[in-house]
Amino acid sequence: MKMSLVVRTTTKLMSPFLVAYAAYLMIYGQMSPGGGFQAGVILAVSVVLLIVSHGYRSVKKRFKMREVGAIEGVSALGLVLLGLAGMLFGGFFYNFLKGWWSGGTVVLFNIGVGLKVGAAFVLVFYVMLRWVESD
Repeated sequence: MKMSLVVRTTTKLMSPFLVAYAAYLMIYGQMSPGGGFQAGVILAVSVVLLIVSHGYRSVKKRFKMREVGAIEGVSALGLVLLGLAGMLFGGFFYNFLKGWWSGGTVVLFNIGVGLKVGAAFVLVFYVMLRWVESD
């Protein structure tokens, strides 16, 4: 079911701003309240708004389930590799980049968590909507 033209246009205009804000939270989340989880939820909300306003089938053509699953898997692998790389320098998830970079590995961790959480929420909505669609 598609919404009215006003709702569809508004969500098309708002989604890029939500994605930009999610990217901002991922990168600068260690400096203020926020971070990877909140950024991932905002990222997923931008896709869910498009699903609600434009319909499941049209959004699923643009954001394919396989690609979203690949983003979730790669981000999970990146988080594990980040944790294991920290072990080489002194401890699990050790902040080994803190002298080189403002946030050190925390920024990389926030990006990984944001992508993981955002992709997971989108996949949950896809699975739920597929189940509803089969009824």
